[in-house]
Amino acid sequence: MNTTLLPATHASTQRLLLDERVREDARAVHACAHDRKLRGLKVELDDGSEFPLPAELTKALLFTINSLTQGNLTLQAMPEQLTTSTAAGILGISRPTLMKLISSNELPAAKVGSHHRLNLHDVLALRDKRAAVRKIAFDELRDLEDKLDFE
Repeated sequence: MNTTLLPATHASTQRLLLDERVREDARAVHACAHDRKLRGLKVELDDGSEFPLPAELTKALLFTINSLTQGNLTLQAMPEQLTTSTAAGILGISRPTLMKLISSNELPAAKVGSHHRLNLHDVLALRDKRAAVRKIAFDELRDLEDKLDFE
């Protein structure tokens, strides 16, 4: 099988089917770079010119390469407006808990008919904030453990 780009049902959607050779290439890249700090990636054009990829895109591509070495991979762009179920999944909480966050104005949401819609950036910001709070709590717990000299 070859690497093939297939049009899907929507004009803006593409499906990429990769064969085992691509997975082997991903394994080779991963083997060379897995324990090294990557400074960035560059794209080389047909005229020989190069340009660096932005840091976030570099991270996404490295994640993709790593995932290819482990098995099947599905990539999907996240819409700007999320349903409550999708937002709850991103946050790792139940939908009722998400609704409590919306009711308490901890997470902004807009009503579309009888349904709430959430902005992707608001959900990601809350996810990052909650992760930072958990990290601080964990660090404090470790400090307390050291102070009390538990082993």
